[in-house]
Amino acid sequence: MDAFGGEGLADHGFDPDETVWVRGVDYVAGWREARDAGAALVEALAAAGIDVTSIRAQAHARPDGSGEVILKLPTVTVQQATELLRAASRWDRAS
Repeated sequence: MDAFGGEGLADHGFDPDETVWVRGVDYVAGWREARDAGAALVEALAAAGIDVTSIRAQAHARPDGSGEVILKLPTVTVQQATELLRAASRWDRAS
């Protein structure tokens, strides 16, 4: 267990050598937020019936400390998610 209560930041793709550090900027908070958002997206896609075994949601901290998620998805997964979002959008407008 690391100092943040997890398995270790490196286990989640955090590489401190990739980051330009500015004193006073909370990069870890942004990275954690991105990690959690990426995990939530993958969970939501799985709950919607999309195969998530090949999805990779990589968390990063931006230079200002905010988080960002880089997604790597197979084309078929993107197509399925697109269909799902379009259907939800049509359903929402019809309600």
